[in-house]
Amino acid sequence: MKEIELTTKEAVKYLKENVKIHDRIEIAYNRVFAVGEVLNVDFSEYYGEPGFKLLISMDESDLGSTIEIDVYEFEEDIIEFVHYPQDGEDVEVTVI
Repeated sequence: MKEIELTTKEAVKYLKENVKIHDRIEIAYNRVFAVGEVLNVDFSEYYGEPGFKLLISMDESDLGSTIEIDVYEFEEDIIEFVHYPQDGEDVEVTVI
């Protein structure tokens, strides 16, 4: 597993450029820890501003079966994540 440290902006850029549908992700932000499969990556415009949302199917969660994370809204709260791409090396990212 590759381990890297990124700034908040670099971490968001990594997520935007590398996370694809059907990849697995473990992400810790604010007080939330989400683990599951990425069902959708949405770059739609919201209220005239660019958006970036991840829809994740949660693994054995009490929260519900899916959650949507507005990455731009929570970018300052991202602590760390592990990205498990379908093809390629697993990457553990710590946000500094």
